[in-house]
Amino acid sequence: PAAVPPAARRRLTRSRESRATAITNMIDFESAASHLLLNPRMPAEEREWFERMTPALEAHVFIATSGSTGALKLVALSKRAILASAAAVNERLEVANTDVWAAVLPTFHVGGLGVYARCHLARARALPMAWSAQAFAESDATLASLVPAQVHDLLAARLMPSPALRAILVGGGAFDEIAVVRAREAGWPVLPSYGMSECCSTIAIEDVLLPHLEARVEPDGRLAFRGSSLLTGYVTDEGLTDPKVDGWFISEDAGIVDGRTLRIHGRASDFVKIGGESVDLGRLDRILRELAGDAAAIIAMQDERLGCVIHVASTVDVDEVVDAFNALVHPFERIRAVHRVDAIPRSPLGKLLRAKLASMI
Repeated sequence: PAAVPPAARRRLTRSRESRATAITNMIDFESAASHLLLNPRMPAEEREWFERMTPALEAHVFIATSGSTGALKLVALSKRAILASAAAVNERLEVANTDVWAAVLPTFHVGGLGVYARCHLARARALPMAWSAQAFAESDATLASLVPAQVHDLLAARLMPSPALRAILVGGGAFDEIAVVRAREAGWPVLPSYGMSECCSTIAIEDVLLPHLEARVEPDGRLAFRGSSLLTGYVTDEGLTDPKVDGWFISEDAGIVDGRTLRIHGRASDFVKIGGESVDLGRLDRILRELAGDAAAIIAMQDERLGCVIHVASTVDVDEVVDAFNALVHPFERIRAVHRVDAIPRSPLGKLLRAKLASMI
């Protein structure tokens, strides 16, 4: 009716929850209501921008993202797409109504939102909890979605899993084979997974595509996906735009597709040429992380002679780290310069925002 205020007509609810509380009471996955989920620590100026730019789409959830460049945008996800992803994960993990899913990831990220969608479909119980390695290990959760840093916390604390825990999806960042082996040897039932906001979370588990999606490799090496869990579009200053081409979403990740097997090489933007040699920045990231943790990060800087060279940005003194790093890599991959910064820009789940860091430098 015309008398209904515009905000009510849009059926938009805005959540600024600081932790994973009863989101199932806030989001009815079967209703036409739409929801904007924001990081409660987001600066007021950015929050106001997102609230102002949210379009009037029914039955959608809007997730804020800065992408790899740091530019503000929303990912518009239909509830139908979210549930398609949830159904595929439930099928793969054989989720039942007796399961208890630990909800430790932020609900303003698809990894946390997906937990509640899976519970909704399976009538399983979500167990909201602030992250604590000890509390997680002692909980009655049977399933969980974690990021690699949280698995690292469990191993560092030398904790043992509860006998009830039967699977942990690990995504949101690089989780290499060595980490998988270490976790499984310690008794943690980890399943490496790959996903993205644009596909409503999980795409593949243990390198196997979930059944609701197709994948292919574009001529430039980037992975493209088609299926029922794809985004509706992006919301930017230009409004709502649909990035899909003939139903395919072309990602910024590089990899190989062999039938239903999917192997990820990393971000296409993380492969650079140094003096004609192809260099995987993701591999260098992993080496540096072993030496300096999250206090330092790799950046590729333009070089007139070599095309690119490796620099490092750090919040602490890393002279000894640089020496150790340079001893482990090829000569052309060695760090040429160090930049001190106040903070390393990362996403809410800890992903390095490399382009934003480079722009700071």
